[in-house]
Amino acid sequence: MTDQVLNLLKFVLLGLLYLFFARVLWAVWSEVRTPTRRPMVGAPRVAQIGQPTMPPAGVATAPPKDRRQAKHAKQQAGRRASRLVILEPKARRGMSVALVGDITLGREPGCTITIDDDAYVSQLHLRIYDYEGQPMVEDLGSTNGTFHNGSKLVGAKLLHPGDRIQVGTTVIEAQ
Repeated sequence: MTDQVLNLLKFVLLGLLYLFFARVLWAVWSEVRTPTRRPMVGAPRVAQIGQPTMPPAGVATAPPKDRRQAKHAKQQAGRRASRLVILEPKARRGMSVALVGDITLGREPGCTITIDDDAYVSQLHLRIYDYEGQPMVEDLGSTNGTFHNGSKLVGAKLLHPGDRIQVGTTVIEAQ
């Protein structure tokens, strides 16, 4: 090969390397940029579909691990959560939604609680529904998962007052 061909191949390789770095920078920039803000929480809507008649698979019924948890469980047994309050991030702190009918959370505009500025929230991330007078929280197959009191939510669990749900960077407390 002649020197001219080798120099041409060097410049082509250098150009491809610059294109690769530009693409990486574009991907990082598109993940960290802040989108425009819109109202996040809408009024709760009543479900159009009937409530489930059987408990969903994966409902947790594990016994408490220690006395403190057992006492807390007894105190919570007679109470029912009636609303959800957003604790984090600071921009949404204090917003609340009454636990009425089905509540969905996600980036989709049709969700009861819309969180469109968090890349870790799926389009339709979770739902909270009424099961025999008690609210249940269920992950809807989200990519990054839902955390219930610090543990990854698998299936559905009962929602008691004081329980915390984390979806991406958003932390919600049942009250």
